Amino acid sequence: MEQPVKVLYFVDRLLTGGIQKFVYEHAKHMDFSKVQIDFLVLDDGNDYELEDEVKKLGCTLYKLKGIWIRKNWDFIKYRKALDNFFREHHDYKVVHMHSSSKNFMVLRMAKKYGINVRIAHSHNIGFQSKNKMKILIGDLFKKPLKKYATHYFACSKLAGKWLFGESDVKIIHNAVDYEKFKFNENRRNELRRELGLEDKLVIGNVGRFSNQKNHTFLVDIFQEIHSQNENAVLMLVGIGEKEQEIRDKVEKLGLTDCVKFMGFCKNTNELFWCMDVFLLPSLYEGLPIVGVEAQCTGIPCFMSKDVITEEVKIAQNVTFIELEKSAKEWAEIILNSNLSRRNTYEELKNAGYFIEQTVEELERFYREV
Repeated sequence: MEQPVKVLYFVDRLLTGGIQKFVYEHAKHMDFSKVQIDFLVLDDGNDYELEDEVKKLGCTLYKLKGIWIRKNWDFIKYRKALDNFFREHHDYKVVHMHSSSKNFMVLRMAKKYGINVRIAHSHNIGFQSKNKMKILIGDLFKKPLKKYATHYFACSKLAGKWLFGESDVKIIHNAVDYEKFKFNENRRNELRRELGLEDKLVIGNVGRFSNQKNHTFLVDIFQEIHSQNENAVLMLVGIGEKEQEIRDKVEKLGLTDCVKFMGFCKNTNELFWCMDVFLLPSLYEGLPIVGVEAQCTGIPCFMSKDVITEEVKIAQNVTFIELEKSAKEWAEIILNSNLSRRNTYEELKNAGYFIEQTVEELERFYREV
């Protein structure tokens, strides 16, 4: 009997985020008789729920204990830890790195120990930092990343160009489980009753509370919407380092009674059903998975223009708005739009955004390469 191909996924940590959701969902749908997926992560001092979830799938999880990049000299310990790891675990046929250039050392060590297929996968169009020195270092590390990778993957053309330049890049769609997210009106009505939202216009966002997701501006937009429609409610799904700052802003603006902080939720599909509008004014994105999920549920979506790739517009229920426009202008565009739901099944399937399609594509690539 043919043995499954052993593939090692690298992601810096398994907190709740778009990249982590991508790797988890694809591992979950993979046929482990054909491909065995294991995980390698760093250690920021926290344990995450998703670590247990990948173990339940049958994946082995390796954590480089005590290794996290905070200072430049942490790279020395990082390099040594990776060397030790791959010296012991070099039986993988493929290393698939879901990270930007700062972790190029993963691919370098994989090459040193004879792993011949090394994939660098771009999920973004910017570094998750405003620190100019970190950005400079990240840009410098793009060269060795390209050197040690044998294949370049990206979630969009824009994400590929940002990390790899004009190189030949394979696009792997940020696909989703359509059956999980397709609209369920009965469940929507039940949940809206439970949450006291029966007669409300629910503006929703799903995303980590971080600079990238631009929650400060999102609240400004909602304030303008609420000033014109007192039945409007803002639903924020997620956790993160900026959450308390946003809670304080909501309280200062007197919006506490009409903003729901949902925290970390496993039933994001059902919360999408509760929403009437999905709002994503991010400062940058590769191709946001939540944008695809929202389109699965059929709700109208409003996203940042230019900084979010237009490749995310799969269905006709997506509107892009320039970040340079004021919160009031965003609100007016939203409120003057058609906010009815639509069936997006054919659009998503024809565009290749069903997870069954991308899992099959990855399985075939791992086995054939």
